[in-house]
Amino acid sequence: MSFFNKFAATFEESRQFLKRSLEEYIMFSSEAKQLTLTKKMVLLLCQQAESRVEQLKSLEPHSEEGLIATIEYNKIQVKLHFTPEKITLNKDCIEGELRLLNPPQFETEAIVYRHLIAGWTRFLGGKFPLGNLPKEVRIENNKVYYTLPRNQLQLLDSLFPNLENGSALMTKLQQGELTIETSVALSWNNFKLQNLLQLLNLK
Repeated sequence: MSFFNKFAATFEESRQFLKRSLEEYIMFSSEAKQLTLTKKMVLLLCQQAESRVEQLKSLEPHSEEGLIATIEYNKIQVKLHFTPEKITLNKDCIEGELRLLNPPQFETEAIVYRHLIAGWTRFLGGKFPLGNLPKEVRIENNKVYYTLPRNQLQLLDSLFPNLENGSALMTKLQQGELTIETSVALSWNNFKLQNLLQLLNLK
């Protein structure tokens, strides 16, 4: 066997090993235009988000649909039940769309804050006051729109490196599994397998 053939065989063996390592985290059928991140993968991503975002106290899949996030800010805990619906990939940024499945729930041990929350809920109907949100976040009714720098979601670039700018990913999170629909067929050859393993700390 020539050196080139040996190198090609070794490379293919390496890819097959990487593929087997990821199969319990990512599922899709050949030529499918959607992939599913398994419960194991979603839980891993939730754990990574908890460790990287200071105000995020917990993030976990809901038993039926979406995610439950608990955020703490100025001694007030906010519980959000939401589901991701759409992600648009642009050259420098990512635009996302979430849907709130229930009104936000607020908890605090401070009496003063309890009165403020009660008044806020009563007079504003639980809607976020304008001007109190980061400029990258916009809320309209039960929809949350956000913008992030593209380099903050390296997972998407590892999963969809060939998608053109402006491409939209439709997402659905049910029973702990995240399904992502794309406009192109997918195969293991499309993914940056090495990058995925590193991002997931599986290597």
